[in-house]
Amino acid sequence: MITGNVYQNVLKSGFRVLITCSRSVHISAVQSSRPTAVPLAFSRYENNATGENDGTPPVLVLHGLFGSKSNWNSLAKAFHKNTKPVRKIYAIDARNHGDSPHTEQHSYEHMVEDLVALYKTLDIPRASIVGHSMGGRAMMLLALRYPELVEKAVIVDISPATGLGTSNTNIPLFLQSMKMIRITPESTIHQGRRIADEQLAKIIAEKPLRDFLITNLVKSDGGAFQWRINLESLERNFHSGVAQFPSLTGVRFEGPTLFIAGGRSDYVKAADVPLIKTLFPNSEVTYVKDAGHWVHSEKSTEFSKLVLDFLNA
Repeated sequence: MITGNVYQNVLKSGFRVLITCSRSVHISAVQSSRPTAVPLAFSRYENNATGENDGTPPVLVLHGLFGSKSNWNSLAKAFHKNTKPVRKIYAIDARNHGDSPHTEQHSYEHMVEDLVALYKTLDIPRASIVGHSMGGRAMMLLALRYPELVEKAVIVDISPATGLGTSNTNIPLFLQSMKMIRITPESTIHQGRRIADEQLAKIIAEKPLRDFLITNLVKSDGGAFQWRINLESLERNFHSGVAQFPSLTGVRFEGPTLFIAGGRSDYVKAADVPLIKTLFPNSEVTYVKDAGHWVHSEKSTEFSKLVLDFLNA
């Protein structure tokens, strides 16, 4: 069942955020030579009072596994305010995440076709792209498959090499644990999230990680608790659709590309750089000192400066 898009306008101090989402959407896409795209939810950051240059490519931002467009709210506002000329920013929910449709399929090929469809929906001929982790791999594949759609690319703490960093080893266990959580409908959202935290603490020691996962726990209009992320699809497709980047030959993206990695993360290894340079010959790899995998949240000031300097160059 596919419901209509829901649009909300938030006006604050002349700053306009357009949020679009597709709710109660469950699609079983039929496999074909070209994956079936789904309509992605997004938030658009713009300020009509500034007279934004419509000829300047906007910036599309895609989160990582377990994330959502709301995780990038503060950074998206900073990007919008400080790009020169001012650019529109689109923070996007990937399929099976946030307010975007839940589907049985989850692969980078599917995510790329979702993005291409979004370009067409928004009538965007070309954009700069920013992607973290899973979102970074989707953006890499977009740039490699459809280079004409991409002006510049920022890839955050992920590489096109096989596998992921060591911290991915527990992700299937996280998904299983989240599926096992049971909360009575009588509980408030705050009580429900506390109960979920207590149950996840048996598996996940790191409180910040538990807090991040629990942001996906919501209460439906009927009172039932549910996850915004599609646990079943992500668990089933994790090893093939998230942990592995497609093997590519004979393709490259010639545009400017910036890889931003966490100094304490092992998602972008020194051994990955030759492959990065092969696929992205006009690329630079920068490490942010003392940052882990979530470099954009752990070192947001340093991260924002790197991105803005790159986009404004």
